[in-house]
Amino acid sequence: MIKKAIIFLQVFIGWLLAVPLSFLVPKQKNLWLFIGGGNGQFRDNVKYLFLYLHKQKPADLTLYFLTENSQTRDDLNAKGLPVILYPRMTTVFKMLRASVVIVDNLTWIWNLKYHLLFDCCKVQLWHGCSIKSLELDNPNELKKFNTWWKRIAVNASGRFPKYDFLLSTSSLNTEKIFLPAFRPKKIIEFGYPRNDVFFRQPDDLDLIGADQACIDIVRSYTKKNHKTVLYAPTFRDTGSGNDFIEKEALDIDKLNRFGQANRMLFVFKIHPFRKLEYDFRKADNVIRYADADDVYPLLPSIDLLITDYSSIFFDFLFADRPIVFFPYDYEKYISKDRRLKYDYAWITPGPKCYTQDQLQETVGRILYQGEDHFSLKRKEIMDLSFKQQEGNFSGHIFDFLNNDVLNR
Repeated sequence: MIKKAIIFLQVFIGWLLAVPLSFLVPKQKNLWLFIGGGNGQFRDNVKYLFLYLHKQKPADLTLYFLTENSQTRDDLNAKGLPVILYPRMTTVFKMLRASVVIVDNLTWIWNLKYHLLFDCCKVQLWHGCSIKSLELDNPNELKKFNTWWKRIAVNASGRFPKYDFLLSTSSLNTEKIFLPAFRPKKIIEFGYPRNDVFFRQPDDLDLIGADQACIDIVRSYTKKNHKTVLYAPTFRDTGSGNDFIEKEALDIDKLNRFGQANRMLFVFKIHPFRKLEYDFRKADNVIRYADADDVYPLLPSIDLLITDYSSIFFDFLFADRPIVFFPYDYEKYISKDRRLKYDYAWITPGPKCYTQDQLQETVGRILYQGEDHFSLKRKEIMDLSFKQQEGNFSGHIFDFLNNDVLNR
C-alpha cells in the first residue's frame, strides 16, 4: 500500500510540476542524455553508443550518462566520462534542458524521469532481437492493466511511452517484433551498438561495467588450451527464478566434472531477474559472471554459447561460432511464460537439447570433434535479423540522429 501511495504521489507531482516544466524550460539543442537499465547501469546499447560519441567528440554535442547508482557514477568519473547523478537539482536542470534522451530499457521512466524528460526527443535502442512477445504484444503484460483505472495509471506513469525513434535491426524484426510491441513515431533499422565489440578488441572503456575478474579467468583458461562455453539462459515470468535448478535440469557439480575431464570452462551468466543459489567457489571449471554486468566484452572470447529463449544468440551470430539450445522447459515456457513469435525449431540455428546428458554429449562433439551442422542456418538467421553486418553500428545511428535531430 505504501509503495502504491508513493507511485501515485510521484505521478501526481510529475504531471502537476515536472511535465509543465519540461515545456517551459528552453531546450539546449545539442544536449543529449543517456540512461541505462535498472538504476542506470552502464551496459548494453546505450553504453556503446555513449562511448562511441565520447571518443568521436562531435562538434557542439554535449553528452551525459545519467545514473542513480553512485558506483556507476564513480566508475565513469574515474575514466573521465561525463556522468550525472540523479536525483540532484543540477541533474534535474540538465534533464529539463536536454533535447534528446537515449535509452535501451523500460526502467528509465522510474522516479519522475519520464515526466522531467517529457518534451525530449526520445530514442529507444532496446536491448535485443526477440523470439517472444514483448510489451503491448505480450498478453501476460496487458493482463496487469485490465481495468480502466489501471490503464489510466499506467499511461500516466509513462509505462508505454511514445518514442520518436525506435531501433530495429531488420525489416523482419520491424514487422514481427517491434511494430506490434511499441508505439514509435518512426522505426529506424541499423545494427546494435553493443555488437561493435565483435569488430575490435575491447578497450578499457568497454570494460567499465563488465566483470573484469571473470574475463581474466577466461583468458587464463584459454591460454591453457581450455575451450570456453557461456551458459546464458533468459528469465521466466513464472516460477521462483531458479526453476532450472529446482527441476534438476542441470546438475552443476556434474557439469564441473565434465569440464574438468574435457578441458572446458563453463561461464554462467544468469539473467538479473533470476536467482541461482550455488557456491561456485567449490567448482574449478564452472564460474559465474556477475548477473547485472555487461557480458558483451566477453563474447568474442567464447567458443560456444548455450542458451534457451534469450536474444543473446542473435548477437553471437557475429562470432559465427556454434550455439546449442537448452529449452528443457519448452512446453511450460510457451504455455505459461511467453508466446513465441516464430517457430522455435526454425529460428534457432543450433541443436536442441532437453537433458544434461544430451547437452554435454552435444557440446563435446562440437568442440572436440568439430561437428557443426548449422553454419548455413546461422547465416540464414543472420541475414534475416541484421540489415547491417559490417560493424560501425554506433556510427550509422549517430549519422542518422545527427541529420534528423541536430540539423532540424
